[in-house]
Amino acid sequence: MISTMKRLVREEDGMEMVEWSIVGVVFALAGALLWSTLSTSISTALTDIGGCVEDSSNCP
Repeated sequence: MISTMKRLVREEDGMEMVEWSIVGVVFALAGALLWSTLSTSISTALTDIGGCVEDSSNCP
């Protein structure tokens, strides 16, 4: 396993694969952080809509 990793780092194709893997991890982390922020906003909006549907006097 270690020899395979060393070979990947030495070869250009292997290095490109490592770079794309790092890019994928960065995008996955950014998506997870963005989702946690958006989920709160979406939950609040759906709660507000539900309250408006139940009683129209609660609508803005």
